[in-house]
Amino acid sequence: MARKTPTPAVAGESDVAATGGGTTAARSAPRERLGRADWIAAGQAVLREQGITAVKLAALTARLGVSIGSFYHHFENFENYLGALADHYSVERVREELERARAGDPDPIARIRRLGAISTQRGTFDLDQAMRVWATMDPRAAHALRRAEKLVLEFLAQAFRDLGFDAIEAGLRARLLLSANIATLGGLDAREHARFLSESLVLLSTRPSAAGRSRR
Repeated sequence: MARKTPTPAVAGESDVAATGGGTTAARSAPRERLGRADWIAAGQAVLREQGITAVKLAALTARLGVSIGSFYHHFENFENYLGALADHYSVERVREELERARAGDPDPIARIRRLGAISTQRGTFDLDQAMRVWATMDPRAAHALRRAEKLVLEFLAQAFRDLGFDAIEAGLRARLLLSANIATLGGLDAREHARFLSESLVLLSTRPSAAGRSRR
């Protein structure tokens, strides 16, 4: 739940550099066989950096430094690959980040902040934004995004319930916090957006005073 961060290295990029130059011995050295996860990681990197229109087989093979033969060893066709790419976002990536956020300090606010730190480290905010654009034109991406949102909302709602809010209030606050994370209004830069989210979390995790409730 955080904004733009430097893009992490993608599996296979070091191999691209190794095959792009150097001695004949280095170029002809046997390379480790790419797995399905390498292709998914490369696709996520291109999606995050350039958007769905840039996710093409040629871009992936160039990024990984391999021929298309490796691709068809793992995927029946490119449409099959795109489905797997969308599915991975909610089934594996988001679920893994939520599990990591639940580990460690059990404090509800600490859990939410830990999720923000993890997503910052992994560049998930930019990937989420790219997924939202893709979801407007592909039902597979839309379905994956809905699944991801459901997982995140369950995580946030549980944190707010642990803070003492009832189920209805906790669900509402979870939706408001997720909406604050998604919003890009006002052209906030990464630091401003992080501060906006932090202040939103403080506001949403604080109970209204008795005086404030009586005025309403």
